[in-house]
Amino acid sequence: MDEEKLGKVGIMAKSAEQKSAQAFKKNRQGHQQKSAQLDQLMLFKDEYEARLHTLCEQGMAARQLLDYRRFLGKLNQAIHQQLKNVKVSEESLGVAREEWISKSRRNLALDQLLERQKKIQLRSSEKAEQKIADEEALARKTIGNQP
Repeated sequence: MDEEKLGKVGIMAKSAEQKSAQAFKKNRQGHQQKSAQLDQLMLFKDEYEARLHTLCEQGMAARQLLDYRRFLGKLNQAIHQQLKNVKVSEESLGVAREEWISKSRRNLALDQLLERQKKIQLRSSEKAEQKIADEEALARKTIGNQP
């Protein structure tokens, strides 16, 4: 593969790596948001249960106790659903991370290949220049030795 084609492949690989890095970043932000929402729900549940415990100790109407328990049931359902959301987002984050790592490794390998190709081309060019210089020096020497 010539250097120009390798350069184009390298540009495409860099672009793919950047896109996968952005996707990973977006997934990470979404996961952090879902985790924060779960933390808030759990904190709210703890506070609500503590309030219920205090009210039960003070005495409360059966209807009010039933309302509190019903609300806690809905809160537990919301927490359960948010736990599922966090798990799905964690899996998605792992996939996005692996994709980014894969693209990054590919891009690095292409960069290394391009660098090796440039070094080979430079050595080849230097050898060609040295050959020309040697031939010119030999020609001058040969011309200078003629009577």
